Amino acid sequence: MMRLALALVLVTAPLGATLSARSPGDISEIRNGLLAVAVGNEIQEKCASISPRLIRVYSLRNQLLAVARSEGFSDDEIDAYVDDETARARLEADADAYLRQNGVVEGNVDTYCALGRTEIAAGSAVGRLLRER
Repeated sequence: MMRLALALVLVTAPLGATLSARSPGDISEIRNGLLAVAVGNEIQEKCASISPRLIRVYSLRNQLLAVARSEGFSDDEIDAYVDDETARARLEADADAYLRQNGVVEGNVDTYCALGRTEIAAGSAVGRLLRER
């Protein structure tokens, strides 16, 4: 379900300047928001006891869209950024690095659940997008 949420954010959110001199990914609020969604997505996909808070994900999408538009990005630029495979791969690599740095071991479900619970308890950007079932 978080994959759907991530797709919602990536497809409809403010992520789309062409990757020339400046892109929405260069804006820290957008980058951090997308990173939180990507990390949350990985956690909820691996840990059955954690699920996404889709309304909060949708709300984040609206915030990111507002930021991108306030920075002057057009809908065409947003679409171009969303479709950029290099930008998406970079975001996924950053999410994987975050997970590893925070104790997640690939293939060990318990480590994903532990990080998810920690993020939820801390009320972090990732934790606000998740809930324990």
